[in-house]
Amino acid sequence: MKKIPFQIFLAVSLLIFASLACQAVGENHPTPTESVAQLPQAAKPAATTEPTTPPEPTQPAPPQPEVPSQGAGIACVGIKDQGVACLDENGWKVYNKSNSQFANDFINAVTACPDGRIAFAHFNGISLFDGKEWNNFSKGDFSTVNALACDANGTLWVAHFQGVSRYDGQWTKFGTDLLATGNAASELVYDVAIDPNGVVWVTTPNSVASFDGSNWTVYQESQGFDKKLFFKSLAFDNLGKPIVSHGNGIAIFEDGKWLISNSPDFISSAEDMVVDTRGQVWLGTLSNGVYIFDKGSWSNQTFANSELSSNDVNALAADTGGRVWAATEYGLSVFSDDTWTVFRMDNSDLPVNDIRGVAVIADGPALPAAIEKETGSLTGQVKNNDGSPVANADVEICVQILGTRFFGATPCSDQPFYLTSKTDSDGKFAFENVPTGYYTLVMKVGDSWAQLTGNIGSISEQVLVKPGQTTDVGDITIKE
Repeated sequence: MKKIPFQIFLAVSLLIFASLACQAVGENHPTPTESVAQLPQAAKPAATTEPTTPPEPTQPAPPQPEVPSQGAGIACVGIKDQGVACLDENGWKVYNKSNSQFANDFINAVTACPDGRIAFAHFNGISLFDGKEWNNFSKGDFSTVNALACDANGTLWVAHFQGVSRYDGQWTKFGTDLLATGNAASELVYDVAIDPNGVVWVTTPNSVASFDGSNWTVYQESQGFDKKLFFKSLAFDNLGKPIVSHGNGIAIFEDGKWLISNSPDFISSAEDMVVDTRGQVWLGTLSNGVYIFDKGSWSNQTFANSELSSNDVNALAADTGGRVWAATEYGLSVFSDDTWTVFRMDNSDLPVNDIRGVAVIADGPALPAAIEKETGSLTGQVKNNDGSPVANADVEICVQILGTRFFGATPCSDQPFYLTSKTDSDGKFAFENVPTGYYTLVMKVGDSWAQLTGNIGSISEQVLVKPGQTTDVGDITIKE
């Protein structure tokens, strides 16, 4: 591993960071319109901790509400810092604070509800969308939302720091003391999901808990699991059996026991997990693409061995038509008929490539044809602090934001798309035939690499290249 030092700064970086900070503070203050008319009021059952026997449903699974018919579904994605983009039979449409009733552009979580609406958690609260209208309401006693779930009656559940909360016209919070005990106790809550019988399931780092409407049941080391495991995501198979991801694979709850299946090379926690119509379990990871568990066997798809757009998978969704949708840091990838179809800024109406969440109703919409967009170019000039040019230096652009470490030969070489260039005798560089999108810019200085920031606009640390246009980041000065 090599470390990228941070010795190089833009001449205008202080102004940019100051403006971004002001913007972020301002985003936290607007109050969304309160609206609870479509969410029924319900009595609040007492919450108690029970032994680790699995909850037995006392009534049959509730009937599924009507949802859009085949071909009339909708898919929505949360896009980085810019609200929501939804796809229907008319194509893509972007919803944000400036053009709709959507309450906040910073999305934390997305989920599809049984009644055909899609729920979005953001900094101000929760927004529900039926394809035409928005219904917004304020959040409860919690900060950032990690996951959302809806039941068949319209009740919402939120996984968040220090607990899980239910909204049925008013907020009820269940603390983390109900979700784990002893050494497994944690204030982190990662995921929440509701099974076909209405039982709520929750994951914390070292426990799985379920709520049958009256009592909580906890599963952790020595209480349903032989050893301590690191849990993350939740899903249900096609028979309604709960599945949880852990650091080495999955665990399936069947006949009162957790059955463990470890992947031989699974080395990354699952950011999200879904089950497709064939019963295959899909796990999206932060850096290793997607893992697929099918009838006891594991496989792995990455951008290197498939058409998946990025190995950084933020969220997954499965529609009733058999497709799997992957929200990645470099576009939206849809798997159907054994291949991926990818939507990005350079071939669709998506406004960004960094997709944070995805939800699909019913079969979902038909996929639109790709758009052929003209490429652009990216130029700039690098100077030393004394004004002399930095000549013959390696420069790269890539499509994902870099951390302080990289694992390829160069900072961009292990990304799904990157371009290389060199500065000339005047310190000038140019990248031609650049697809539309936001790019990270880095340069080699001596034996080390440093990230450069040009005229970055509203996307931190990245530069926008538009179709058929030249983006000039101007002079970049190395600070000694």
